[in-house]
Amino acid sequence: MGLFRKKGKQAFDRIDFVLVEHDTDVFKLADRLLKGVPLILNFENLNDIESNKMITFLSGVTYAIDGEIEVIREKIFLFATKQDYKDGSLRTFVNEYKEQ
Repeated sequence: MGLFRKKGKQAFDRIDFVLVEHDTDVFKLADRLLKGVPLILNFENLNDIESNKMITFLSGVTYAIDGEIEVIREKIFLFATKQDYKDGSLRTFVNEYKEQ
């Protein structure tokens, strides 16, 4: 994803999809959230302890920005502000790909 984004894009168009690895910088992910970028994070390459530490930290950031966390699949999560859900594009994505 580029550094420059056009205003007016739907929330879905602004999502960063990240495969979280051992060397992924959780602070950079937090900065992306603070800048209003919805994140879909895939923790499949991490063990449960590492995943839980990152999820806990990012949950605090998400709470601080009045956001929501959606579990898409077992180790795949969406972190976004409530404002990002208003255009409906994220809700559509979640409903389409969420495990039932």
